Amino acid sequence: MERLPRPSLTADDPFVLQRAIGALCGSAVGDALGAPFEFGPAGAFSARFPAPVVGGIGEMTGGGSFGWAPGEFTDDTQMALALAESILAADALDPDDLWARFVAWSSTATDIGVLTGQVLRHDSRVGAAEQAHRANGGLSAANGALMRVTPVALAWALDDEAALVAAARHQAALTHHDPAAGWGAAIAAAMVRAGILGDDQFAALDRVLAMIDDDQRARFVSMLDASWSPGRADEPSNGSVWGCLAQAVWAVRHHDTFADAVTAAIDLGDDTDTVATVTGAIAGARSSVQGIPSRWLTPLNGRVTTPTGEEFYDNARLQDLARRLLGRKAVPMTTMEPPAGPHAVAERLHAANLPGAATAPTGWDERTAHDWLQGCWPLYEDYQTSFVELLREEW
Repeated sequence: MERLPRPSLTADDPFVLQRAIGALCGSAVGDALGAPFEFGPAGAFSARFPAPVVGGIGEMTGGGSFGWAPGEFTDDTQMALALAESILAADALDPDDLWARFVAWSSTATDIGVLTGQVLRHDSRVGAAEQAHRANGGLSAANGALMRVTPVALAWALDDEAALVAAARHQAALTHHDPAAGWGAAIAAAMVRAGILGDDQFAALDRVLAMIDDDQRARFVSMLDASWSPGRADEPSNGSVWGCLAQAVWAVRHHDTFADAVTAAIDLGDDTDTVATVTGAIAGARSSVQGIPSRWLTPLNGRVTTPTGEEFYDNARLQDLARRLLGRKAVPMTTMEPPAGPHAVAERLHAANLPGAATAPTGWDERTAHDWLQGCWPLYEDYQTSFVELLREEW
């Protein structure tokens, strides 16, 4: 495997940035939400949460087969973060650096796919994926390369689609020898990229389908068609690249909001965290981070063992990682105030951020609110009208 340099491009559009953050954080949200239901039956999420749990950590309860903490993401996101950090450190898809990071991660991983574990136990990356493929009877079209591909979609978002497809397939080949695993990752990456750029995600899907080799295309075309629906007994499980991607695409195609798409994906059962991870990336790119419920973003957390030690990630660090993958600078961290509930700063007005509240106008009325909102970052222009209408109703 050769080294693929990362494109030296920077995204200046704030909407592109917010959709990219939505893709990376959305994938982690789907992962953490789906983790407690992994290996479980269909409908388990809706049975446990028949209505949205508003407030606190919402439905981010943790638990499951591996005892995840509330809001903790699994191996799906952990591998994606190892991939993201490798791209940033090497300024490329460097197979040697990526292999070292995957091996370090696997040394302490709570959960790891069977195929991926077999590959990473080899002393060298050279030939490891092919040997594991043969040891498994020629079966390696699992969903492990698909679940981690989102950072590639961000890093190659401003490059052409063909370069993105090549990069997605390249990272897949390190652990998954079957070309189908790489093509599935490429389709998902192209859909995420299209969402980030504000383009038609299903048109991107069709373009990548047209690139697939003839002997690989038919199953993808059949299972990614608009007429396909989950639950057919004769089709591969969602542990495969075809089943996982098909279910994620179905969830996004038939559900308009991020929350509806991700919860529908989890309700399909079995490999819930991975299907929700892929769904969350595609739906998050479509809706932007603004479309992801804050009760799901806030508790996000997880750890990744690297060649130099353990790294902790939360919502803020994931957002920063998305910025860096787009060529943006990291945002300097500020001192956090002690955790506390909302503070009353005026009659019927509360703030969770006292330093921020200190800079807000004191004579709150409709005109003041309107003028203050007009000074906010332009990204929020679409929300200003509805916010002012809400204030008008309250006052």
